[in-house]
Amino acid sequence: MREEAIMNSENTDIVRRFYEAWSRQDVETAAGLVTEDFVDNSSSSRGRDGVREEGAFWFTAFPDAEVSIEELLADGDKVTVRVHATATHLGEFLGIPATGRRVDMDEIDIFRVEGGLLAESWAVPDIFGLMNQLGAFEPASEEPVGSA
Repeated sequence: MREEAIMNSENTDIVRRFYEAWSRQDVETAAGLVTEDFVDNSSSSRGRDGVREEGAFWFTAFPDAEVSIEELLADGDKVTVRVHATATHLGEFLGIPATGRRVDMDEIDIFRVEGGLLAESWAVPDIFGLMNQLGAFEPASEEPVGSA
């Protein structure tokens, strides 16, 4: 039992360090915390270069992004984390020109740790909520469906 607690502590520590680097926009440090063949199952990102590309993608659109860990749970080689990000939309994001709007986004990530590095991840970001804050959706018509 003690050995499992130590392993869980080491695994949560690596995830915590990853998000601390990400919040500082220190993409090089974040990339150094993943394996050479890291797989992000929620995107096409692969390896350390994939982490660098994701950083460029997000930080071009949201250069002042800050990420905080809200919850962190570990079980064996898996670590689940709920994070909250705040940022200002200052660059193009998914075809939406900079709006200057301050946004909030929540995300749940699951990481698999291998040999003291992040080997695999699955992310569930609230992209709908983010896009809504950026004004990507037209307001719904107030006319009832099916009315003539």
